[in-house]
Amino acid sequence: MNCLRIQACCGWIVLWLALWNPSIVFADDYKQLPPPGIEIDPQVKNVLATRVDRLDSEVDALADAESDASSWLPDVRVLTRAVRLAVAQDRFYKTSETKDAAKLLDEAERRIAAVKSGTRGMALLGVSVRSSDKPQMVVGGFVSHIDDSVQPYGLVIPAGFKLGTTTPHRLDVWLHGRGDTKTEIPFLTERMNKVGTYAPANTIVLHPFGRHCNAFRFAGETDVYEALQHVERILPIDRDRIAIRGFSMGGAGCWHLAVHDPLQWFAANPGAGFVDSIVYQGWQTNPPFEITPVRQKLLRWYDVLPWVTNLQNTHPVAYSGEVDKQRQAADRVVAAAKEAGFEFPYVIGAKMGHKVDAVSITEIDRQLADVAAQPLPQPRRQIEFVTYTTRYCNADWLSVTGLEEHWSAGKVKAKIAAQDRLVVKTEGVTHLEFDFRKSAWPTVSRDVDLIIDGARFIVPDQNDAPGWQCRLVRGAGEWNIDVSEPNVLRKRPGLQGPIDDAFCDRFLFVLPTRPATHGEVQRWVNREQQYAQQRWRELMRGDVRVVKDVDLTEDQIKNNHLVCFGDFFSNRYLARIRRELPIEWTKEKITVGDKTFNPATHAVALCYPNPKNRTKYVVVNSGMTFREFSNVSNSRQIAMLPDWAVINVQAEDDSIFPGKIEAEGFFNESWGL
Repeated sequence: MNCLRIQACCGWIVLWLALWNPSIVFADDYKQLPPPGIEIDPQVKNVLATRVDRLDSEVDALADAESDASSWLPDVRVLTRAVRLAVAQDRFYKTSETKDAAKLLDEAERRIAAVKSGTRGMALLGVSVRSSDKPQMVVGGFVSHIDDSVQPYGLVIPAGFKLGTTTPHRLDVWLHGRGDTKTEIPFLTERMNKVGTYAPANTIVLHPFGRHCNAFRFAGETDVYEALQHVERILPIDRDRIAIRGFSMGGAGCWHLAVHDPLQWFAANPGAGFVDSIVYQGWQTNPPFEITPVRQKLLRWYDVLPWVTNLQNTHPVAYSGEVDKQRQAADRVVAAAKEAGFEFPYVIGAKMGHKVDAVSITEIDRQLADVAAQPLPQPRRQIEFVTYTTRYCNADWLSVTGLEEHWSAGKVKAKIAAQDRLVVKTEGVTHLEFDFRKSAWPTVSRDVDLIIDGARFIVPDQNDAPGWQCRLVRGAGEWNIDVSEPNVLRKRPGLQGPIDDAFCDRFLFVLPTRPATHGEVQRWVNREQQYAQQRWRELMRGDVRVVKDVDLTEDQIKNNHLVCFGDFFSNRYLARIRRELPIEWTKEKITVGDKTFNPATHAVALCYPNPKNRTKYVVVNSGMTFREFSNVSNSRQIAMLPDWAVINVQAEDDSIFPGKIEAEGFFNESWGL
């Protein structure tokens, strides 16, 4: 990939300075996240930096010499990268953290030596070849598909675990609480030395980093799944015995992952946390910005309560301290579940504040162990699933792949009624997929007697793999087998918006090499592209992948969401596809449907299926849409822009929006206005 080199002309000096000076701060009204570090002895800092450079050079040479570098390289890089980031970004918060950094580099040296001697896998991480009578704490890394950064995780290996065993183990995913200063060095140090709140017998516990401090949303959510997939490749995991657990910020993350992906987890154990933004923040009467109908819909992405009925598909065991202020979250979910006609266990820590007491820990572990011991029928006989976006579409053998209207409820009740009969009722759904590969159901026939919304069909298997697979589409009020082309233009899983969705998967910044038509817009574009990159580096603890528009390759178009800055003239890629986009942006006007705006004072932000690759987005003039205003609380880290917006660039940055939002909205299900 070509390095970004920007010449100082036509207002580009500001951009150049910001790109090479990541300490630039755009607004002072809200706290930084992560916060600024303390001053460290320059000599100590220099020693660490020199040592990181030396180790990384040694690792580079070793990787070139070893054919299996991808299997061990992240487990070394995760340690050196942690120290490199702390040094480069001034993210030391205690003087003792310089000693912790040195210990991480000691561990990196040990692992380099182990790689040279042929050690791989869990032994490389430090798990004893002999079984231990105590839990073992180790850390590792995986390469993020989103941005190629190495992201950390911790593991607690249970007492008695034997290296090399093939016996599948239960695994609990534990989501940590908020810690503004718990960046990579503190996280790795803690995970190498502390067991954590829970360490059940015969259970592996995975501690994802989750991009530091975002309640395991957006890229933090993706990291949970990538960490889990990585661990499944290196340890024997029972995929039917994976639980999601967490407390405080981690409890909020647990609620979110439990309701959006309920059939991934055999149990869910959220403690405290929050389950919405408006009530938790106290915005019911005096919100800090207008909660328009569009923004109300966007809240359905991460608000838990609209999705509560999905908890029927897993086994929740909630926890709250009796006098914890955050108890209201679990109380509200319990009440919503009861109103929907079901209940689940709710453990209250007597006289406890924001903490889990020993008695409750024992009781919760007992309940989860009882659930884990129950046999899981294959296939699952009944599923009741609701979704508001095809981003969350999977429910075991059922997937909702199209909705009548995004951000309105799509509901499915599906039941295996006989050995080859499936009864399905839907509401607000246009596309369904069934995949019984895992269970090979039905075993006696390749056809299924399908009763859907009262109509009855004999539906043949559409795939040669074991089990029944079928794609259905509803049109003119009738269900039929879906034979459409896979990439027909419509909202579908992984391509449904809003703008922030693009930053949950692999993306690439594409920067313009020509100035925008209007100077004020150019200055805004400069500010926004440098802001988006800085925000990703610091808040999401990631690496920024950037290319100039003239250097963009077909391979990059194929494999990335393209995040393009500029107007439809200055960015050559946007100029190339402008006639295939639903919004017009010329020198004379911006046209959105029947509305027009002055292009000298307005800019467009949007996401849309890339006309040159319908499986990926093209994003225009936006990074993540939650700004410094969200740093105060994870419950403020919400999508702030929908699929498209027209922005008045004359307004000052208020740390909430990138300018005054003159118009905004969602594209329809066919990506039209």
